Amino acid sequence: MKTKLFSTGSIPSFFRNYRHLTALAAIAVLSFSLNFYAISKLGYCNAYYAAAIKSMTQSFHNFFFVAFDPAGVVSVDKPPLALWIQAVFVLIFGYHGWAMLLPQALAGTGSCIMMYVLTAKHFGRKAGLISALVFALTPAVVVASRNNTMDMQLIFFLLVAAWFFFRSIETGKWRYLFACAVFVGLGFNIKMLQAYMILPGVVIVYLIFAKEKFLKRIIAGLISLVIMAAISFAWMAAVDLTPAADRPYVGSSTNNTVWELIIGHNGLERLVGSGGGARGLTGGGMNGGGAAEGNSGTSSGQSSANGGNFAPPDQDSANGGSFTPPDQDSANGGPLPDGSAATYSAPTGDGSLSGTFRLPGDGQTRSGGRSFNDGEGFGGTVAGGQMRGFGGTVAGSQMRGFGGMGGGGNDIGTAGPLRLFSSSLFGQASWLIVLALFCILVKTGKFDPKKPTVRQAVFLFWIIWLVTMYGFFSFAGFWHRYYLCMFAPGIAGLVGIGVPELVRTFRDKRGWKQFLLPLCLIVTFAIEIRYVWSYEALRNWLAPIMIAAGAASLLLMLLHYVKPKRLILPASAALMLFSLLAAPFYWSLTVVMYVEQNSTLPYAGPELASTAEIHGMTPNQEVLTAADSGTAALENYLVEHYREGSYLVVAQRANDVAQFIVDTGLPAVAYGGFLGSDNAITLDELKELVSQGRVTYFLITSQSGGSNSGLASYVRQNATLIDSREYLGTSTQSAAGSSQNGISGSSLYLFGSTGAS
Repeated sequence: MKTKLFSTGSIPSFFRNYRHLTALAAIAVLSFSLNFYAISKLGYCNAYYAAAIKSMTQSFHNFFFVAFDPAGVVSVDKPPLALWIQAVFVLIFGYHGWAMLLPQALAGTGSCIMMYVLTAKHFGRKAGLISALVFALTPAVVVASRNNTMDMQLIFFLLVAAWFFFRSIETGKWRYLFACAVFVGLGFNIKMLQAYMILPGVVIVYLIFAKEKFLKRIIAGLISLVIMAAISFAWMAAVDLTPAADRPYVGSSTNNTVWELIIGHNGLERLVGSGGGARGLTGGGMNGGGAAEGNSGTSSGQSSANGGNFAPPDQDSANGGSFTPPDQDSANGGPLPDGSAATYSAPTGDGSLSGTFRLPGDGQTRSGGRSFNDGEGFGGTVAGGQMRGFGGTVAGSQMRGFGGMGGGGNDIGTAGPLRLFSSSLFGQASWLIVLALFCILVKTGKFDPKKPTVRQAVFLFWIIWLVTMYGFFSFAGFWHRYYLCMFAPGIAGLVGIGVPELVRTFRDKRGWKQFLLPLCLIVTFAIEIRYVWSYEALRNWLAPIMIAAGAASLLLMLLHYVKPKRLILPASAALMLFSLLAAPFYWSLTVVMYVEQNSTLPYAGPELASTAEIHGMTPNQEVLTAADSGTAALENYLVEHYREGSYLVVAQRANDVAQFIVDTGLPAVAYGGFLGSDNAITLDELKELVSQGRVTYFLITSQSGGSNSGLASYVRQNATLIDSREYLGTSTQSAAGSSQNGISGSSLYLFGSTGAS
């Protein structure tokens, strides 16, 4: 007798028997939708890495050494693995922005599934599903998953390492610990020392919970350390042992070695806060703004080098008006750092600049100026005035769709224990930190040092993960907001483990801990609603939804406490999670709904809506790219006069030439690398390249080392300045105005004859 594979009644039975898998699949679909939906609107995202991928796919030499430019003159300032993966995707699917972003989107969803796997095995399916959901809805996770930076790939590798580590604790077999070391080493080759932030948890938990005797634990740990170091430093050794003449200059290093890059720009500078600005990171140059010199410059029109950090949370455009940065006392603008007045305007529906904004954190309306992340060292004008304090200029239009690459911007506030609760950071990953602390509290007292268990080991691991990340991000001097995706695993793991325990404790009325469930809801909700309430536009819809769900959850808790019913408490717990996850879900949606102007420093939040309007953003970032006629005109001119075997153009900073590489794949060279401080080409080498005819065009911006720069001085004295009308044309030049769409402050020089037809 034949039986049907799926009968009419078997499908409901399947979903009934595998409800957890159905729920996990739904969470995974939600995660991937947030990570990848409408991804093509982002164009190529971070131009620095997009140019590197273009170069890496042209030769194995460029691929191995992660060269920024097709000529292989300078490398990017990151290790290779994540970029290798992106390059492979591009080789498979073609050079498209979505192909470069797909690995991060997959890593984000893969990490979401890993959170379920890591939690469910030891704490149950409900705990795993909660962990996966919390991770998927962390705004910083969505931000990093929709960008061609490497953080989500790193997190995925670290979570795989955590799985092997938990297996080593569970089984006592060394091979799992060694596999953990391999994946941490691979993570090092994605983001260098950031991968080692997992090590405090690994070391402490292994020493406490490993099944072997203490001496064997030490031996296993030392062997694992050797394996991790071998994997971590293999590529570094290969690069540093290669003669400098046979490889690119190591970008952002001071002595052309990966080792110095590890301990310098990607190491101590991140901790003490000298990254970027101290070594010349500025917002000027061709695609990043153009016209700035020093720490100030002209802001004309629509661009911002600081990633939109100045955008206010909401606005009342009907009333008009303007506002001062929050640290200014003046009601009419307040002084800039140089003493000049600052005025700002908000956009209205007709494109004019007017409006009243409320700032996150205090909800107070300001007048006369615009806030840059609570006014910490920022000032400027949106249309036509000075922008100072964030290292460069914002000139022209939309910076070719990448938002520039040099913009620094202090978007992380002042170091301190409450930094992560500041208005510019809270919305990225801090929503459930307090809930995670309650989850730790409810589990205290269950640890028996005489009878250690794998459950205790896993729980302690997530605690140490949370503490490590909290300590670093609270006090480190130089990082960006999307780095906070590193927080997500620790918070998600603890919340997934703790919420079911909070519910069980309340249900069973276990002493004083039974009151932790309603208390954690009240405290966490109060913190969240205060932050949401500071956005006036959200008071009309998001806040009421959160309040209704939170109040209903508390009411059901009370009903269950008075007269327990089987379904009341689960419904209350579901409403609690809904009320606490509604805001982070909306913050995550903003990344999907609005195109971030500055893909170098992405972030989530309602600010993106007003930032997009201010900058005249279009629905498609690639359309925005094509609109920059000034830079496009220069690019067309250079391509028309390009000679095979020569460089398309030479400039100081990567953001001066990245767009040319992305568009043409021709060898445009940035001798100063990302920061503009590299010595990839010396004066003698430049003279030799000129004599060989390999350098014909040289672009000098207003930030090309100043008048005392040896290379810039040599070019000015020995090359011919080209009249900008030759490549801009009268109509383009007139339309561009004084900023010339990112070309203001830039001069194109010619060595010898181009041989153009």
